[in-house]
Amino acid sequence: MAKDLKILVAALVFTFLLIIGFAFWQGKPEKEENPEPIVAGDVVGVEINPLSYELGDVPINGGVVTKEYEVKNSTEGVLKLKKLATSCMCTTASFEVGETKTKFFGMEGHGDKNPPVNIEIGPGQSGKVVTRFDPAAHGPQGVGPFDRSIYLTFSDPAGVKELKFNGVVVK
Repeated sequence: MAKDLKILVAALVFTFLLIIGFAFWQGKPEKEENPEPIVAGDVVGVEINPLSYELGDVPINGGVVTKEYEVKNSTEGVLKLKKLATSCMCTTASFEVGETKTKFFGMEGHGDKNPPVNIEIGPGQSGKVVTRFDPAAHGPQGVGPFDRSIYLTFSDPAGVKELKFNGVVVK
């Protein structure tokens, strides 16, 4: 009986240590390589026209709304656009400069990250952001006011430029 009690106590101690070790291991935050929080701010030498659009009433079944923003390098150096992202799954954006065009990129999140675009914008050169907004993306419960953003992440000079649009999805 004493031998069985020793085995039971040893098994309980082992199980307890295993549970504590597993909880400690799971509680450690994963180290993320090059975390890049989206913090919009001024990027010297990047001119955007327009900086935002007021779309007004957008019918939910009216189809995708497309808008363009001009992006101009007003410096004497080369600007490097690193990444494009949007604030919501209902919005996608691409970038065009000269003969170079990116695919359309959307919202990042849930572990997904948009790949780098690494586009250079020469001194005085202009490109454009083409944005698509799908008012039906959220279904019938998506009616009402909305504010959306497109984030242009630059690596040289470093910073994020935020483009905006808003309106009201109506039935």
